[in-house]
Order: sequence, then C-alpha cells, then structure tokens
Amino acid sequence: MIEKKIIIIEPGLIVQEGLRSILSSTNGFVVRHCFSTIEQMRLHPYANDADLFIINPTLLDLHHHNSVRQQLGIKNEIPIVALIYSFIDHNIVQQFDAEITIHDSAVQIANKLVALKRDNKNENEELSEREKEILIAVAKGMSNKEIADSHFISIHTVITHRKNIVKKTGIKSVSGLTAYALVNNLISFEEIDN
Repeated sequence: MIEKKIIIIEPGLIVQEGLRSILSSTNGFVVRHCFSTIEQMRLHPYANDADLFIINPTLLDLHHHNSVRQQLGIKNEIPIVALIYSFIDHNIVQQFDAEITIHDSAVQIANKLVALKRDNKNENEELSEREKEILIAVAKGMSNKEIADSHFISIHTVITHRKNIVKKTGIKSVSGLTAYALVNNLISFEEIDN
C-alpha cells in the first residue's frame, strides 16, 4: 500500500508530536516532516514531495491578499488541512480542503484524512455492494470465518473480497477500514465492537 506523505506545519512541539503519534497509528499515512514555520517548510528541499499538508492557520499572514494556497506555494491537487485550536476567520478556513481541531479524537482525525484520500479516488474504484457488506462485517470486528458463515460464502471468497477492498480504498488496517466505513456512512459508532 502506498502511504500518503504528510507535512505538518505547527509551532507547538506538543501538538506536533501528538498529531504525529495519532497519524503513525493510522495506516495509509506517514508524517514526513514537521515544521514550526512556513519559512522552514519553504526552505526544506523535499517540502514539495508531500501528498497532504496539515497547517495551523495562525501561521499565515491573514492580512495578505493572496490565498492560503498561494501563500504556502502548494499545488492545487495537494490537499491542505487546517489544524484549528483558536478562532480563525471563516473566510480563511473555507480555503482549506478540510479542518481538524485540537478537540477531535484520533478516530475523528483519521476519518477526516481518510475522507480526503477517498475523494481523490476514481469513480471506477467504488466498492461493490458485496464488498460493502464485507467491509461492514470487518468494521464490526468479525473474523474471516464469521463473515464467511454469516454470508454463506467460503473463507477464500472473504479473503478475495478483503483484498479487493484494500486495493480500491488503499487501506489495509482494520482501524483504517473502520474509519472508512464510518466516513462513508456504511456503519455507525454504535455498531462497532469495542
């Protein structure tokens, strides 16, 4: 599985490391670099190698006439996520592809980032109805044998469906697939086996 490379631009070391810890436990993402300022990011030789940026909007020049994307010098196809823990003008927040807050749980953060990943997938990579059924069962914590028995199919068929789900979503871990199912309203929090 190809992991999405993330760059975090946040002045607080505690927030940086907390976010890095959360993302390191979410398959499909790897934090490549953390920077304290936008200038540090611009000077880094591999800053343009990221697939996703998470930035504290307070680091931006809010009186600048250029857009957030122009200020950062980030290509249009690369998502930018706002990391919010203080008041930020709505007009600024609107310029981001998504937002996470300091109050979001690890699951909520993962859900928001997984949703961004999914938005970039092609329409021909939609899950079939049977794959959605298998995904829901996986998210509920069922084993391959339990899924096979409940759907009257072989374990081999379950494994094949799971491989197709991983291929289409780019997500391997059960926690990541559960987040995907939650984001896409295939399952509710109450249905998840804790």
